[in-house]
Amino acid sequence: MNQEELQAALEALGRGGITVNGDLVLEKKVDYEVANVETGGIGIQINNNYGGEKQTPLAINDKEIKEAIEELLQAKNDDGALLFRNKKQWWAVFRVLAECFNYPTQMRSFVTKMKELEVAVVDGERDLSYESLSKAPKDVPLMSVRVSSWNTVKDKSASYQQQYEVAEFLMRKLGILS
Repeated sequence: MNQEELQAALEALGRGGITVNGDLVLEKKVDYEVANVETGGIGIQINNNYGGEKQTPLAINDKEIKEAIEELLQAKNDDGALLFRNKKQWWAVFRVLAECFNYPTQMRSFVTKMKELEVAVVDGERDLSYESLSKAPKDVPLMSVRVSSWNTVKDKSASYQQQYEVAEFLMRKLGILS
């Protein structure tokens, strides 16, 4: 491919919404999707809306979110144990609020927002911190799929169940699930 053909290809890619950064990374943005392809491997991050359809976040205010989280922190399961038992379960709260209610998708910003709502400090065992939030997805890597699809994940480990139960409770409380 000569220089003119390369330039024409780059212009065509640009018109299609694809940007080329150097000669290593391609990025294509389509509504809520971002896909990156790098030399030596493929890394893809997809942020599609539920069912591929555009949906606006539900109109819930901070007060309603705070009340739902406070109720979650007190909720008990069928055995009488707290539903929200450890700080890693903040991952489920983060995912629900980020995906469904336009809450911050950056973990540090999310922690700041929860502190503003005065729900981040619970009892020492369940307090929210950036460190605990960032470690949570390593316990259950399959939790990287959309939160609305967590019920279809085959992993039924204790770590998975703890995240799923919190997400399900919060989504029901906020009107996403009936």
